[in-house]
Order: sequence, then structure tokens, then C-alpha cells
Amino acid sequence: MSETSWEKFGLFPAAEKPWERFYWTQYSDHGPGMELLHTGPGTRVLDLGAGKGDNLAQVASTGSAAVGVDLSATQIDTARERFGGQLELHCTKAEDYLTGREAEFDSVYSVFGAVWFTDPAVLLPLVRQALKPGGRFVFSHLPPSGECPGPHEYDMYGPGDELLTITRWCYRHYRWAEMLLDAGFTAATGQRLPCPKEKKTIGTLLAEATA
Repeated sequence: MSETSWEKFGLFPAAEKPWERFYWTQYSDHGPGMELLHTGPGTRVLDLGAGKGDNLAQVASTGSAAVGVDLSATQIDTARERFGGQLELHCTKAEDYLTGREAEFDSVYSVFGAVWFTDPAVLLPLVRQALKPGGRFVFSHLPPSGECPGPHEYDMYGPGDELLTITRWCYRHYRWAEMLLDAGFTAATGQRLPCPKEKKTIGTLLAEATA
């Protein structure tokens, strides 16, 4: 996604009140939570695509040093207004922030965020390098829906029904696991989480890896 598209996407309003739990999926009160990450006092956790800060604020509530990056200045400004000094926020590309960082984080995660929109050949080794030994990397996004593997241009609607062109890297869950191992992670798994019973959609792709 271009920086202009990210800025326009960031104009969507924040939730009326902060979320009450950590979400990996697009459904309310569904799926696993923050237990997939190493959090708590003395840990440092990075959100790649922090958006308006709801998930990251949940991380901060455990006592973790909560760090977030997002390409949209609008998103970052909104997160700062909502959560103040609870969060350490940076307006930059995920790969630029990660470059040169070694064994700094206990957990890195992305929820429908930068992992979906960044070349994994670039991003995954940088995440691996930035994690402490035994650190956790977890991310989620929509499962691919008929696309061939790899990057694809995709049009989505902005807040004014304007079409925003983005590039998404879409892979099956087992292919993500293979790429994570190729990037140097010691263990990696992927799965497609089913949607709630009352929904009839493709669910959520979730990948987990250990440094």
C-alpha cells in the first residue's frame, strides 16, 4: 500500500471506546488472545502496523514496554491521543524500523498489518534478527481466496468510498510456516481459524513462530 493510501485509510474513525481484549481475528470475542505472545513486566513487544493502538494498549496493560510502528501519521497521531504515554509509537515502514535491530524484542506481532503488505523475503529475516532467543512472532490476516501465491494488487474502499490500491502478499498457512523456517525461526506453524458459527466467511489465517 502506498503512503498516500495508508493516510486515507487512517481516516476511518477509531472505536468509540478502547477494546476490552486483544484480537487476532476480525470477529468480536472470537479466537485466541494475548496468550500467544510473551508479555508482562520486563518484556518488550513490537506491533507491526499498530493502527489506532487498541491491541498495543492491551499489551501495555500487562506491564510490557509496548512499541508500535505504522506508516500512517494519522493512525499514529490518533493512537497517541487515545493512549498517551502508554505506547512508544513510530511513523515509519516496518522494514525500516527493524533494520539494524538485534535481539531487542520478546515478541513481535502483526494483526492484519505490515506482514500482509511487505515482501516477506525482506521482512521475515529482519523480524527474526530483532527477536531475542526464544522470542515469539505471531501474525494474522485474511486467508488467500483463490489468488496464486505471492504479491497481488487489490482495491479496497477508503472512508469516503474512494478506491485505494494496495499490494498484499497472500500465501496459504503452510507456505507461511515454510518461509518462517527458511528465515531462521526454530519452529513455525500456520492455521486457518474458523469463523464464528453464525458467520459464513473464510475465517482468519494465523501464523506463529519461535526465534
